[in-house]
Amino acid sequence: MTPRRPIDRFLLRTLLWLALMFMLWYMLASLLLMPVVGWTHFALSYLFPHAIAAVEQQGPAVDVITRFTVAAPADGSVPAGAQGQLIFTINALKYAYGLPLLLALTLAAPTSMGEKLFRGVMGGLLLIPVPVWGIACEALKVLVFDMDPAIAAQMGTTPLTRELLALAYQLGYLILPAVTPILIWAALHRDFLGELLPQTR
Repeated sequence: MTPRRPIDRFLLRTLLWLALMFMLWYMLASLLLMPVVGWTHFALSYLFPHAIAAVEQQGPAVDVITRFTVAAPADGSVPAGAQGQLIFTINALKYAYGLPLLLALTLAAPTSMGEKLFRGVMGGLLLIPVPVWGIACEALKVLVFDMDPAIAAQMGTTPLTRELLALAYQLGYLILPAVTPILIWAALHRDFLGELLPQTR
């Protein structure tokens, strides 16, 4: 049965485009994450030069290379007492899924192909700070909360900054990736949204 109301047709088109966009996004994740990793490296290495040496991309994952050293594992693979540079990996995809959602909404809206392209590119650029925020906050969260207390002490945090970091991490993980693409789409489609909203009553 074909939906009769424009809003129903829009929602159906969005669901169909969403499946395709998620598939393409996953296939092209390594390419799409390159600017995110670049900006994350710049932000962390500039703001925390004493702690972060580099942020490097490994496919859809991100390696955070710190300036801290830790004892090597006592598994016999290295000499006893040896130390190594602290490096840990973050899954960047869990902060970047807003892009396929934004593109699905954009393609489902009844605009010309040129408008879809323009708004999709603009929306994608506006979304870059969201995964940057999420990855950066998780990297800091790992150093402050998950590592040895000696490393956390070198981060120079206070009870207040630790509370703020925990809040920023939750915001970047639970809220921003899901909410921001919808807000950006709404801002770029105010004309269509104005026609759509009265039909929901």
